[in-house]
Amino acid sequence: HGTDSSVVLITTSASLADAVDEALDLQLTTLPDVRATAARASLGPNGGCVLVGTLDVAVDVANEFAPEHLQVVVADADLDAVVDGLVNAGEILVGQHTPFSAANFIIGCPASLPTSGFAHVSSGITADTFLKRTAIARADATALARMTPSVIALADHEGFPAHGDALRLRRG
Repeated sequence: HGTDSSVVLITTSASLADAVDEALDLQLTTLPDVRATAARASLGPNGGCVLVGTLDVAVDVANEFAPEHLQVVVADADLDAVVDGLVNAGEILVGQHTPFSAANFIIGCPASLPTSGFAHVSSGITADTFLKRTAIARADATALARMTPSVIALADHEGFPAHGDALRLRRG
């Protein structure tokens, strides 16, 4: 979208990297100047191609990069393993027929996604973001007895003696 955006191709194929590079050069010539400038920045100083030896390494690189949008195009036999390994992306678009533009405008993926690697720690904004939730927990006597030493140790370490005392007093 802007000159601070980035685009990264992670591939195990040098020939694919070369073909994509050639195709991008051609596509850049068809863009309006303002979009071409942004695209060149996202492909040049902010992006590029990472050639890896295996799909496992590709998954590691993608998770470390934690992109806003991640399109996964691999052989069907590898698809489940690759997608299952991906944990840090604002959205994961699976397959050649799920491009970003379709996800952004029609499919319904969130349009407000974490950028700049923040997919390591946050998700996109959806209606769920604005819903209130209340956590409910219940432990029985056996569970409380098993966790008491750990709770006391953590409470004492964190400097909350009354929290530890709440369990000490129950223990008797």
